[in-house]
Amino acid sequence: MKAVTISSLRTNMKAYFDEVSETEDILIVPRNNNEDDAVVVISIKEYNALIETSHLMSTKANRKRLERSIENLKKGDTKLFSLDEDSNVKA
Repeated sequence: MKAVTISSLRTNMKAYFDEVSETEDILIVPRNNNEDDAVVVISIKEYNALIETSHLMSTKANRKRLERSIENLKKGDTKLFSLDEDSNVKA
């Protein structure tokens, strides 16, 4: 995570955006000398991950299902299957 002034961002915008995109680091731009009034720049990949996580955790049922899946994985209670369409066809 890196914090830069708005002046520095204006001057070096392409370089900062390239860095955020390539490293998935977070860029914080404080405004008005107030940390609660800041802008955060993140990569689209990071943004999409946050949105997906938010969706997956949005309901109690989803959270419980994910928790059960994680517990099953930790216990080694897994099932192997293929996503290949040809392998799912029975002769």
